[in-house]
Amino acid sequence: MLDRALQAARDQRETSQADLFELIRIPSVSALSEHAADCRHAAEWIAARLQAAGMKVELADVAGDGRRHPVIAAEWMEAGPDAPTLAIYGHYDVQPADPLDEWVSPPFEPSVRDGFVYARGSDDNKGQVMCAIRAAELALANGQLPVNLRFLIEGEEEVGGPSLPQFVKTNAQRLRTDYLFIADGQFTAPGLPNLLTGLRGLLYTEVAAVGASADLHSGIYGGVAPNPLNTLAHVISALKGRDGRVTVPGFYDGVVPPQERELEDWRRLPVTEEEQKQALGVTALEGEAEFSPLERRWARPTLDVHGILGGFQGEGQKTVIPARARAKISMRLVPDQDPDRIFDTFAEYVDSLSTPGVRITATRLSSGRAVRTGTDHPGVEAASRAFEAAYGARPVLVREGGSIPVTVDFQEALHPHLLVTGFGLPGDALHSPNEKYSLDQYFRGIEMVLHLMENLRHAPRA
Repeated sequence: MLDRALQAARDQRETSQADLFELIRIPSVSALSEHAADCRHAAEWIAARLQAAGMKVELADVAGDGRRHPVIAAEWMEAGPDAPTLAIYGHYDVQPADPLDEWVSPPFEPSVRDGFVYARGSDDNKGQVMCAIRAAELALANGQLPVNLRFLIEGEEEVGGPSLPQFVKTNAQRLRTDYLFIADGQFTAPGLPNLLTGLRGLLYTEVAAVGASADLHSGIYGGVAPNPLNTLAHVISALKGRDGRVTVPGFYDGVVPPQERELEDWRRLPVTEEEQKQALGVTALEGEAEFSPLERRWARPTLDVHGILGGFQGEGQKTVIPARARAKISMRLVPDQDPDRIFDTFAEYVDSLSTPGVRITATRLSSGRAVRTGTDHPGVEAASRAFEAAYGARPVLVREGGSIPVTVDFQEALHPHLLVTGFGLPGDALHSPNEKYSLDQYFRGIEMVLHLMENLRHAPRA
């Protein structure tokens, strides 16, 4: 099966590319209600592909209220009860494309330049989940799969939605799996794949400031009217020092630092501070100077402001004191920070930072704990050999600063051996204008998944 499937993967690269482009063209932006139909279209497109390949497919509307996006649960269990079960996770939803005027080509019309496809979702996560979908299609078309295979694909990863976590918890018994593969990240450096030993968690909030009952004329009322935007600026500036330290009381309680052997491995990685500055297009890196840039990215908690809304936003002038203002603020969390406790403290703290006449409230939009994965199970060697066969290099063991919220739910409900990695490259501009994905990485990713399934053929059950 493997040789035939690998040859088919190489012979059908144009087909694989066309399939990826077709999925990319669906603007499945989960954060915007006007794209709800597009999210369903993407889900139905994937479900139809997996069903046509020979898998049993369920398209589940978990919340059932029309505001959530469906879960795709597909399985092929014909390898038998003694064969291990491999589950593969991915998501079909993407980030909004804003700001549109910074895109060189339209965000949902794939454009190939210098071996990269430029489009929203090309890397995160359509290009990566399509590696697994194409591998499953090719394997089933060219002989029986060596493992039982399951897909769990969601449309709410970018908004921290509850549908897949709820689906996994409700159906935990029938979804039990031995190995769970997640490709939703990037190589540590070009030519250097990785397997992750940990992911940061996330606490995403919105802070609202409310002053007068209506917007006011700044000439008539300036000097006496409370200004929620001014207050919000004071609050934001007080949340984090110039040294990069977050000032929320007790924020660092429970932080578990990486082990010394992890730090030693990171120091040997071919990733310099100068290279990171060049990749970001900046002259300096910010943050806690006592920690290395990689440690700040992978193992330290953070607080960042993502947007401020309020007052006059248009061209020209309008002398107005706004009645309301809002800010989107998130915190990346590390083991063993508790998002519930931190949110409660954060809400109290921002309220205490308010100024007279302005009411401050914090709302939690989503949260998830940090994840630590095991690295002493047979899947690690199976994945390492798969990377070596497809990319010519064995992976390094590192952490990742990003979050995949449902990973904790997988751990608690399904108890699998986790394999968390990614096929993207540094500089792929995830969540930014001109997101891109290497087509060579895509084609090799398909082959990596084929090798992984074969390598797990005789792996012990979890």
